[in-house]
Amino acid sequence: MPALKITFGLHLDGQRAFEPGHRLGEIALGPLGFLNLLETRLGLLAVYPSQAERIVQHRHCLARADSPDRFYHQSFATDALGTASTLLAWRDLWNLHGWNGRMPAGASRRLSDLAEVEGLARNTVALAVGERLARVLIELETFTDRQALIGEVRLVDPIEVFPRRWQAVLARLPVVASKPESVGEGFLATLQKSLQRALAGERFERADWRADGSVTVVQAESRCLAASWLASRLDDSTPTLLVVGAEGARLDEHLVTAGRPRQGIGELSAFRPALQVLPLALGILWQPLDFPGLLQFLTHPVCPLPGHARRQLAAKIAAAPGIGGKRWEKTLTDIDRHYGDAALEVREQIRQWVEHPRFRHDEGAPCATVLARVQQLVAFFRARLGEPEEAKRLAFVAGHAQCVACADSLRALQAQGVAFIKPAQLQRLVSQATAHGTANPLLAAEVGARRAVMHPGAAVEGSEQVIWWQLVMPVLPTGYPWSAAELRSLAETGVVLPDSEARLAQAAREWLRPILAARKRLILVLPPPGEEVHPVWQMIQAVVRQPVVDHLERLLTMATATTRPVTCTPLPVARRCWQLPADLPVRLRPEESFSSLELLLFNPYQWLLKYPAALRPSRLLSLGGDFRLFGNLAHGMVERYYQRPDALTLADAPFDAWFGAAFDQLIDEEGAWLLSAGRGADREGFRHRLRHAMRRLRHQLASAGVVRVAPECVVSGHFPGGHLSGFADLVIDRGNEGYALVDLKWSGVRKYPEKLARNGHLQLAIYAELLRQKNGEWPAVAYYVLDRARLFAPDDRAFPDAEVVPSASGENTAQLWQRFIESWKWRKAQIECGLFEVGLERIEANDHSVPPANALFPEYLNESWNEYRALAGWEP
Repeated sequence: MPALKITFGLHLDGQRAFEPGHRLGEIALGPLGFLNLLETRLGLLAVYPSQAERIVQHRHCLARADSPDRFYHQSFATDALGTASTLLAWRDLWNLHGWNGRMPAGASRRLSDLAEVEGLARNTVALAVGERLARVLIELETFTDRQALIGEVRLVDPIEVFPRRWQAVLARLPVVASKPESVGEGFLATLQKSLQRALAGERFERADWRADGSVTVVQAESRCLAASWLASRLDDSTPTLLVVGAEGARLDEHLVTAGRPRQGIGELSAFRPALQVLPLALGILWQPLDFPGLLQFLTHPVCPLPGHARRQLAAKIAAAPGIGGKRWEKTLTDIDRHYGDAALEVREQIRQWVEHPRFRHDEGAPCATVLARVQQLVAFFRARLGEPEEAKRLAFVAGHAQCVACADSLRALQAQGVAFIKPAQLQRLVSQATAHGTANPLLAAEVGARRAVMHPGAAVEGSEQVIWWQLVMPVLPTGYPWSAAELRSLAETGVVLPDSEARLAQAAREWLRPILAARKRLILVLPPPGEEVHPVWQMIQAVVRQPVVDHLERLLTMATATTRPVTCTPLPVARRCWQLPADLPVRLRPEESFSSLELLLFNPYQWLLKYPAALRPSRLLSLGGDFRLFGNLAHGMVERYYQRPDALTLADAPFDAWFGAAFDQLIDEEGAWLLSAGRGADREGFRHRLRHAMRRLRHQLASAGVVRVAPECVVSGHFPGGHLSGFADLVIDRGNEGYALVDLKWSGVRKYPEKLARNGHLQLAIYAELLRQKNGEWPAVAYYVLDRARLFAPDDRAFPDAEVVPSASGENTAQLWQRFIESWKWRKAQIECGLFEVGLERIEANDHSVPPANALFPEYLNESWNEYRALAGWEP
C-alpha cells in the first residue's frame, strides 16, 4: 500500500474543511475515520454491532451482577435500558482515556460495583473505541515498517488534548505538528492578534473598530432575513469557508433559492420518513389504541400496507375512529373489490399491521411478537434496497439499518431471558437503534459547493473569506458525574481525564479557529436580538472598542448598488360579488342536495368553487374534534336503536341494558379515541348525556302516538332545478295522524329555536316537501338537540310535549318552501349572468345581496366550515 499523508483532528469527521485540489495520497480524517483506516491497514477491520445492541449487552452484564445493594439497583429496576446506556457511556469514556478495567482499594461503592460489572462486560460487550485503539496499539508495537503504513500524520490539534488511547497510538506514528496559518489583512489582522494575546493571557491594548471591509458583523430580527442577505452577498469567485453549526439547513435553502449550489449542510435527523415507520408501527401495539398514531401510520409516505388499502382505512379512521363493525367491514369490502384476485393477500397484510392483538402497557408485549413485527419491516425495506432512484434507495437503506439494529437488540434481550417488553423500554430501544438519525438524501452538496464545517474546531485551513453563520451559544463542557475522590481513584487506574479548565481552554482555542483562518475577509452573522450569543463574540467585544453591528433591517430602506426596488403586488381585494367573463358560462347541476343548495342560496362563490370549479381541500387526514365525533356517535346510536323492531315497545330497564352494551360497542367501532388515556371523563360524560337524551326522545315519541320510526331515511323528489334528495334523521309515522320529521342535532339549543322563530328551518322544509311529494301531505317538523335532550317544534300538532317555537311572521313550512323556490330562481338568474355573491359577513353587502321580497331572508353561514374563505380576498 502507498504511504499516506494524513491530516488528523478531533473534529474533522464528515467535514469539508479543505479546498479541493490534487491531493493524491493525502486525506483528512477525524477519530472515527482514522481508526477505521488503521484497522483496515493492520488487518483488524470487523463489522461491529450497533450501539443499541451494545447497550443491550451491557444491560445483561448489569442484570447478572445486580443485587439489592448495588448502587444502580433501583434505577435498573425502573429503566434497565436507560441505566445500561448511561453506565456504558461511562465505561466507554474511561476506556478511551486508558482504563485498565480495575479499581483501587478504597474506591467508592459506585466504582467498585462497575469494576465487578466490567469483569463480565469484557467478554460480553462488543468493543468500544478505546478497546479498538488498544488492539491497534498492540499491532503497531509489532509492525516494523510504519513509514509504509502511514507516511505522515499532521495534527491540527495539540497531541495532549487527544484521549490517552489516541496519544499512545499517535506516539507510534510519524507525527508532525501543523503550522499556524498566516494572519489576515487590515483590521482583521489586528483583531486576530488581539484575540490570540487575550487567549494566551498576554497583555493587550483594546483596538478601535475600523470599517475597512475586512471584518463585517451583521444581525437581523429573523434568521430568514439574515440568510436571504447572506445568499445575495456571496461571490462565487471568492474562496469561502462556511461555519454553520446546527443552523445550516435554513441557510442552505436560501442559497438554493438565490441560485447558488446546494451546500449539503443539513443536519442529521431522526424524523426522516424512512426512520419514522418503525416507531409508528410499534406505537400501535398497545391498548387503548393510539388512533392519531394509527392515522399517521396509514397516511405515512413509507408504509408496508398497499396504497389504496391504507388510504381507505385512514379515511374510515378519520371519520369514525374504531376497528370493527359495519363501517369497517364495508371499507374492507370496498378494498377487496379494488384488489380483486389479490384481495386475500391484502386482507392478510391488514390483519398483520392493523387488526392484530394489542397489549396492556403495564404487562408489556411478548418480545417474540415485537421481533416478528420488526422482522416484517426488515423484509419490507430489504425488498426496496434496489430502488433505482438514489434518494429513495438511501432512505430505505437507513430504514433497513434501523430495523436491523432494533431486531438484533430484541434477539439479544430474548437470549437474556427477557420475555416481555414494556412501551417505555421499547421506545428507548427504538431511539437507540435510530441514534442521531440520518441525513436527507435529497439535500446532498452540489457541484460548486463551498467548504463548510459544522464545528469551529474543523476550520483548520485558511481561506480568503470566512463566514460564520449564527454565532449562537454552543454546548459548553460540563462537569463530570463523579466526585473528586472518584476522579482520583480513576486516575490510579490509568484514566486521565482533562479537568474542566483544560476543556474550556481547548474549546476557546477551537472557537478562534474560524477567525484565524480568514485571510482577507471575515463575516460574522449574529443570532436575532434576545438570543444568547457565542462566547467568541464576547471575546471580540472585550478586545475591541465599540464593535459595529450592521442591522439588516436598515438595509430594507436604503438604496445601494446591490439593492433594487421591488414592486409591491397587493393581495386580491375582497369583493362582495364576482363577475365571470361572458365566455365562461356556469351550468347548474341537474341534481342537488340540501348541503349544495344551502351554499348556492347563501354563499354562491363557495358553491362555485366547490362544485363547478371542483376545488378540493388537502387530502391530509386528521381526527375531528369532539363536536363532530359526539354528533356522529349520537346519530349512530339513535339509528341503531330505531332499527330494532321493538324500539317503540321496549321498557326502560331493557332499554338501559341495551344502551350500555350498544354504547360500548359503538365506541369500540367508531369512537375508540374516547378510550385513550385521559379521556375517561369525556367518555362517561358523553355516555350520561346521550342516555338521558335517548330516554327523553323515547318518551316524546310515546306521547306522540308514533307507530313506526325510520332512521336515516332516504327522501327524494324534484324541484324546479331538477332532482333533489337527502337523508332525513328520523321519519316518524303516526298512523292516521300523518307523518313527522325530526332533525337530530348534537348541540345548538339557541341556534335551532331561532331558526324556527324566523321560519328559517330550510333543511326540514326541503325534506318535508320531498316527503309530501311521496305521501301527499305536509309532515310536522321538529329539531331534537341531543346534548340538552330538548325537542323544539313550530307547533304541538305532532309532539304534545315539545317546546313550541312559533314563527314570528306567522308563516309555515309550506310557505318556507315557496320562499326557497323564489330564492333559487333569483340565484339562478344571477348565475346565468355570471354573477356570484361572496356571502361573508366581513364584506359589506351591496345591491346584488338583496333578495326579492318573497324570497328567503339572507343568512351568513359559519365560516369555520368554509374551506375557501382564504380565496375570497383580503381587506385593502
